[in-house]
Amino acid sequence: MFYQLLNLEWLKLKNSKIWFIVLSSPALSAVIGFFPLFSIGSSKWLALSTQMILTHSALFLPLLTGVLAALLCSNEHAHGGWKQLLTLPVSRVQVYAAKYVIIMILLLFTQLFFLIGVWFVGSVQGFGSPFPWYSLVMSCLMGWLSCLPLAALQFWLATYFKSFAGPSTVNVMLTLPAILIANSELLGPLYPWSHPMLSMTQAFSAAMGGDAGFLANESAFYPTLIVSFVAFIGGGALYFHKKEWT
Repeated sequence: MFYQLLNLEWLKLKNSKIWFIVLSSPALSAVIGFFPLFSIGSSKWLALSTQMILTHSALFLPLLTGVLAALLCSNEHAHGGWKQLLTLPVSRVQVYAAKYVIIMILLLFTQLFFLIGVWFVGSVQGFGSPFPWYSLVMSCLMGWLSCLPLAALQFWLATYFKSFAGPSTVNVMLTLPAILIANSELLGPLYPWSHPMLSMTQAFSAAMGGDAGFLANESAFYPTLIVSFVAFIGGGALYFHKKEWT
């Protein structure tokens, strides 16, 4: 039945405009990539990738995560869909898990489109080989994994607020200071909105054989990802299970 729930959620999105939202961050990052802000040695791919990773991971990806979570709940909030959905012969935890899995699948598509976007921008500008496939794949993968706790928290907020504006406003307010907080060795690893930036820059730099990422405290970062994911997904599922839906 869980797979049927996933299929049901997927069918809801089939004719929606959510794919434009999924493409928004890669598209905006690509636009910024056409206007080089800095150079790194003689490697044009390195400079382009770094510039696009920074804009994508520091601002657009955290915002997109919250938007997707809010959108997947907005229809149920607006039309009493929660009550109808919960009449199905499935547990509330399964309903909650299905929507969360869809959010993560959409974010995986976003990361894939971002990777393609970097290649597209560089190719249009005539950059030669080699394209840093491995480094960018690792960066995108780590960025996606770092969104696990953030998406869980955003989804919890989206089920709490009964309007699209509520979680979206909170998301914007908490995303904007993420760049500054990411530079803190103490607070950066603890702040979910900084996680995509820290993980993507660090993974890209490490795969290129360097150490120029923003992550200064790896020993605190990775345990925080795991603990925060368990806390946010567990807390959100428990809230969803106990809430009286009308």
